Amino acid sequence: MKKIIQKHQSFIAYAFFGVLASGVNLLVFHILYQNLDFNYLIANVISYICGMLVTFFTNKKMVFHSAYDSFTKVAKEFVSFCNVRLLSFLLDNFIMVVGIEFLPLNADLLKIFDQMLVGLLNYYFSKWFIFNTTQKFEKNILHKKH
Repeated sequence: MKKIIQKHQSFIAYAFFGVLASGVNLLVFHILYQNLDFNYLIANVISYICGMLVTFFTNKKMVFHSAYDSFTKVAKEFVSFCNVRLLSFLLDNFIMVVGIEFLPLNADLLKIFDQMLVGLLNYYFSKWFIFNTTQKFEKNILHKKH
């Protein structure tokens, strides 16, 4: 069991912090949409941004162990993170529009489904295209200059 946990440690950490970020996303969405009567798309955009910020900082430090070496490095990672998350942002909104406008589903249940699907896609993109790529770039390109 210990070997399995060690082998999948980054996924387990990602899943734990992903659930935390999804909880933030769901809670913000619920409050804005159900309690404060925001339009569902506006509530979805705001909740997505809140969850995305939680995800970036927890993934950076706790999942992918990417150091805070410089502001420039963090800024590059954040821009890469936002660029990759643009696809999941569009998917997130597409799911919400289809589910609420065309399949009148319960918004909170739809948001839970949406978070599970988008979360799995985001793990792959975060691991391979943001933190891992930035670390390889820093190691292979920037350090060769010295």
